Parts: sequence; C-alpha cells; structure tokens
Amino acid sequence: MSDESPRIVLVAVSRHLEARLLSTLRDAGFDVTTLDSAGDCLRLVARDDVDGVVSGYALPDLDGVRLLRSIRVSHPGLPFVLILESASPAVTDEAVAAGVSGYVPADADPSTILARLQAALDRDAPWFSDEHQRRYRHLIEMAPVPITLFDDAGESIWCNDATLDLLGLDGRDELVGRSIFEFVHPHDRAIARRELTDVVEHKESVGPTQMKLQRPDGEVRYVQVSTAAGQFLGKDIGQAVVVDVTPLREVQRALQDERRFVEEALDTLQDVFYVVDAEGSLLRWNDAVTDATGYDDGELASMNVAELFADTDVSRVRAAIETVVEEGSHTVEATLVTKHGHTCPYEFRGRRLDGGGDDGPRVVGIGRDISHRKERKRQLKALEQWLRHNIRNDVNVIHGTAENVREGRIEDVEAGVRRIERYADHLLEQADRERRIVEILTEPIDPIPIDLADLADRRVDALRERYPDADIALIGADSVVVAAIPDLSGAVDELIENAVKYADCETPTVRVAVVDDGARGLVRVTDEGPGIPDIERETLDFDRDIDQLHHGSGLGLLFVYWVTRLSAGDMSIDGSGDGSTVTLALPVAQRE
Repeated sequence: MSDESPRIVLVAVSRHLEARLLSTLRDAGFDVTTLDSAGDCLRLVARDDVDGVVSGYALPDLDGVRLLRSIRVSHPGLPFVLILESASPAVTDEAVAAGVSGYVPADADPSTILARLQAALDRDAPWFSDEHQRRYRHLIEMAPVPITLFDDAGESIWCNDATLDLLGLDGRDELVGRSIFEFVHPHDRAIARRELTDVVEHKESVGPTQMKLQRPDGEVRYVQVSTAAGQFLGKDIGQAVVVDVTPLREVQRALQDERRFVEEALDTLQDVFYVVDAEGSLLRWNDAVTDATGYDDGELASMNVAELFADTDVSRVRAAIETVVEEGSHTVEATLVTKHGHTCPYEFRGRRLDGGGDDGPRVVGIGRDISHRKERKRQLKALEQWLRHNIRNDVNVIHGTAENVREGRIEDVEAGVRRIERYADHLLEQADRERRIVEILTEPIDPIPIDLADLADRRVDALRERYPDADIALIGADSVVVAAIPDLSGAVDELIENAVKYADCETPTVRVAVVDDGARGLVRVTDEGPGIPDIERETLDFDRDIDQLHHGSGLGLLFVYWVTRLSAGDMSIDGSGDGSTVTLALPVAQRE
C-alpha cells in the first residue's frame, strides 16, 4: 500500500449508514469513493485503484459474496468487509469460504466497521493463505453469532465470545478440551452425534438443525445449529455456527398462547363472532357460527356472508357491510337461514377493522339471536293489550255498580257492594299475576331439574287442604325429572285452582296425572266442569288482536302458558262443555 491515503470504495451501502460511514472513514484519513454496483467495483479493482472494499450484500447485479469471490481471483489479499442485513449461517459460511476480511451486521456502528477495515489493512497479504490457524481464530472472534470448532471426537478446539455468552461461561478455558455434547441437552445428544459423524467422517454439511443446549447453570436455550467440515492445523475439524432462537421461540410461544386464549375466549361466546372482508367473504368466525348455521368450518370458508340470510335481507346485509366500511360502525337486523332451512332473527353489530394491508379494511362484529327478545316484545305487547281491555272492563263494572248504588237503582245494596269487592279483588289478583308474568318475561330464569311426580304430589296435598270440599286426586305419577323454571309449581296450582273455582257443582272433581313420554314429562289436569271457554283459549293466540269482543277474563292461562314456554315446553287444551284436560309437556332434564 502506498503512503497516500488508503483508497476505499463503499459499494451499495444503505443510505442511512452511508453518510455516517463516509464521515467516519474520511475523519480517519481514508480517500472514500461510493459506488452503486458490483460491476463498477470490479472495474475499479481491475485498475488497482482500490486499497479496500466495504460492501453491502444485496447489490443490483451481484450479491456481496459473489463480488468477493470475483475479487479474490486476482486480489487474494485485498481487504474486504461485508455488511449483512441478516447474519444467517448459510451467508456467513459462504463469506468465510470466499475469504472475507470481516463481516458486520447492518446496524453496526461506523466505528466498528472502521476497526474491521483497519485491522484488515494492517495485515500483510500472506496471512490470508498461509496463517490458517490465525485466520480461523480471527473469523471466530469477529463473528456476531456463536461459532465453535471441534475435532472428530467432539472436543472443542476454539470458540468465539458469542459462544461463551450463549453457554454462560466466563472464559474459553471452560470449554476448550471439553466435549461439546456436555452442553447439548440429553434429549438431543443422539442427533448431535449423528451430525458429527456426517461432518467429520463423511465431509457433509448439516443443518440448520433445531436442538436444545443446556448451560452449566441449568438454563435451557433453543438453538439452530449449522455444521460444516473444515481444516485446522492440517486436521479435519467441524465448525458449528449457532443461532440462538430462544427469544424468538418465547415470542412465538407467547403469540401462540395469546392466539389460543383469544380463540378459546371467542368460542365461549354464545353470540356469533365474525370477520368478513369488504365483499362479505368470511375470514374468521367462532364455534357459535357453526352451531347457529349448521355449516362446518370447511363449508363456511368458501362462503359469502350473504349466503346465510333470507333473500329479502341480502341487500340490507350487503348495504350494512358497506356502511361499516365507509362510516366505521353499523347495526342491522336480519333473518339467518341455517343449512337445513330453519330461520332465526339476529341482530348484527359491526365495526371497521383497519390494518388489513393490501386486502383493505375488514368488518368485525357480533351477531345475537334476538328471537327471544322479539318474542318477549310480542308477548308483552299482548299482555299490555289484554290488561288495557280487562282493567277497563273491571273498572267500568265497579264504577257502574257504585253509581247504581249511589243513585238508588239497586235494591240489594249489599249485593252491589259484594259485586264491587269481587271485581276489585279480581283486579288485585290480576295485578299480582301480571307483575309475575312481566318478571319472568323480562328477566328469564334458567330451567332447573324438577321431579315432576314429587311436585304434583306436593301440590295436590296442599290444594286438598285449601279446598276441602273438592275431590282432588293424583291418579298416576311416573318417575320423571323435567327441566323447567321454578314457577312450574305455581302453574300447576293455577290449573287445579281454576278447575275448582269454575266448577258448576258443589264437589268439584279434579284429577292430576304425571306421565313419562320418553323425551318429555307430561302433567295432565282434568276436570268435569263446564270446560274452558273458547274466548279464554283464544287469549293464547298471540297472532289475534285483542279487542272488546276477544279477550279473556283472567291471566291464569297466560301465566301457565308462559311458564311452559319459558321451560321450552308446550301447552294443550282438550275438551269442552263436560270438562277439559290441560296438558303441560316439558323436556326431560339431561341425565349426568
């Protein structure tokens, strides 16, 4: 090298590093030229106008290692420092084999690059080809990843500082001369021994292989090991390049745990969870979607969300998706159609999810079955309609009777007063019943297991005491446990009491039976009275408008009906004129 300032070329160095590196090198007395391609560099080297090269790896025409190989043909001692975006074992091995003077990571400080370059310039050219031992030690020491050299028995010959850090050792003396298998986890020693045989005896490179290392302090590190054959002081050796992936593994495990947690949390939702793109294609969903629609995951993956709705609602669903994408959120009600053709009203709340990249925004949301809400709303409307008519009717009777008494139009005043009291008591009774109906409709109670035979036996005994003149009997009681809300007891009382109160004889006869119908438990209440009037039965037809000509006189049947419905059961009425039978059919409780 001449006494003039060393001539250094920078080849395709990243912009964020180039300015700082130029300043550092020029302050150190170097004459620096920047080049954009490997071809420009080769031309300059061919004219012997270069004393050292600092090159990036990703060049426009060649990669940095191929540029190095080309230079080494005619300039075996020219200092060459390579800047790597990723210090992968494959790239670093290639660089070392090609004779790189040094390599550094892309985020290295300019002073580190200067030190690598200066060290290479200070060496005489012969070191490169003749001082094999020095070369190996130099390469090991400057590598940013752990590198270990070992002999054919697996005993360590040399290592760099990165290896000491990885294994938690204080000095090379703690490793050199010891078997590398002492630091391999017992579960992976067989794999490590097979790879040693491939490298040392068969001269085959192996890896990267995932395995675990166990430090003397007991800590386990997860690594990827790439091993290749080499020569050191004329002896065949193996060289292991280790990448510690423990932090990456921990991050991946944390991400997997978080993903599993989120998926399990979503799958526990009773509401459906969904993610669709702007076109409505389903991207993600929870188990509730498969339960609600009847489609499996494979079928849903190829479906558009519009395919899940009634034809009359498709346009509104598509419009709702567009609204979410444009405005950020929207709520829509639509009828879901299952795979088997069943329908159910749902309310969907969607919000825009940005960050989809080139795929654009997504729509994420929750869908809730509102069939119960709609049913309750309809039921409460019918109840309100019933009350409006019946309260008006009872109040009119009370008001009219009171006026007649006051005006002296009723000779039997006592009878008039009793009439007023009877209607007032009826109003109070219905008010209490209405309050309980509203409670069970607005705050539904979960069904509980109920021994139907035991319940019927207890209610019959209790009502016999209350109505000693009535003939009340339990004529049959199969052993069956049903799932019903606790108000079932009150519903059975209502049926028996109605049969007694509205009987047209001195000794009302009421028969109660409990039957195990397989999937259901039946409770039947039969009387011999005048039967339940059609107008009372029509009270249970909620599709019929209630007017002055079509409304029942009490809430008893409505109470029984709703208790049965909220227990997922059915209520039926048979007979008229010479008696009637009311049957409550309730689902059998699941047996554990």
